[in-house]
Amino acid sequence: MAAGPNPPVSDWLAEAGRLTFQAHQIAEHLTEEQFNRRPGPDKWSAGECLSHLAIVTGLVAGKLKPALEQARSAGKSGSGPFKYGLIGSWFVRTMEAPGKRPMPTPENFAPPSGLAKAEVMAAFDRSYLSFREALALADGLALDRIRAASTAKGAGRLSLNSAAWFASTLAHTRRHLQQAERAVGTEKRGGLP
Repeated sequence: MAAGPNPPVSDWLAEAGRLTFQAHQIAEHLTEEQFNRRPGPDKWSAGECLSHLAIVTGLVAGKLKPALEQARSAGKSGSGPFKYGLIGSWFVRTMEAPGKRPMPTPENFAPPSGLAKAEVMAAFDRSYLSFREALALADGLALDRIRAASTAKGAGRLSLNSAAWFASTLAHTRRHLQQAERAVGTEKRGGLP
């Protein structure tokens, strides 16, 4: 009988499922207008938050998958708990909600505005399916020994281990789902603070 995912990977898989469900709960009963309405001039709509998550998560998963496949071929097996490293730990903390200050959005992570809700949610689902596939590939690998470069334009040579990328992507998702909920909450009150 094959062993299941090690605890960190199984925990991350479960959280990815919960976050996908939460994203759908946020969008489910919104009209197209509500989904795309910004709560303020410099604030993202719920749709923009979810579109941003689809973009970032898809790019991260796309970067991790080949690194994980190569590590499996090279026999880099291991099990958690995994250390994120100094920069990785800082990066994970920075991504956590609620965030102490807004972060600049790299050009290639900027969400388009005014997209149809169905289009955004389909992109979100595709990106999270790809992320869960990357997590499945990660099972049994030494994630703290498998590095991948950032996909963000302007990130320079930022490279983190795979454990830090998985943890920071989930933290980033929690952060922007909270932001989407705030945008919807403001919308439900007629745009009043």
